[in-house]
Amino acid sequence: MELLACELTITTMPHLDPHDSLGFHCSLTFKAFMRALERKLRGTGVSKAQFLALEHLIASGPLSQSELVDQLSITKATGARLVDRMERDGWVKRRSDPGDGRVKRVVPTRSITELWSKVSRSGQELLDQAYQGVKPAEIEMVKRVLKTVRRNLKA
Repeated sequence: MELLACELTITTMPHLDPHDSLGFHCSLTFKAFMRALERKLRGTGVSKAQFLALEHLIASGPLSQSELVDQLSITKATGARLVDRMERDGWVKRRSDPGDGRVKRVVPTRSITELWSKVSRSGQELLDQAYQGVKPAEIEMVKRVLKTVRRNLKA
């Protein structure tokens, strides 16, 4: 009975309906992707965090540690440990930024090529699974909409 009363209150009060929010749906979708990615990465020696960091570095090119932390929405301390582990394993190097020697850029190394090839195949299999029943034009439309939303939110 208590739950029903709570539901009635929520539905009768003016509020933001999470189901109307692209952010809410993106959050749910991201969590589903992360759970599935974790299953796909088992046995590869690559964590979800490492996969995402490498994905951002490959997509964007060398990033400062601060930029990488921002892209991954993790703390500076967590980012430092993540980059330290990847550097220890030979996957990335920290290089001085040519424009500002105080800034260190995180750069993927050549030695990551083979491993990235393997785990990115897992990533592609995941996308193939996720996109079953979705037309390529629909996927492109969603990408365009989300890009516009991101641009609007930067303003």
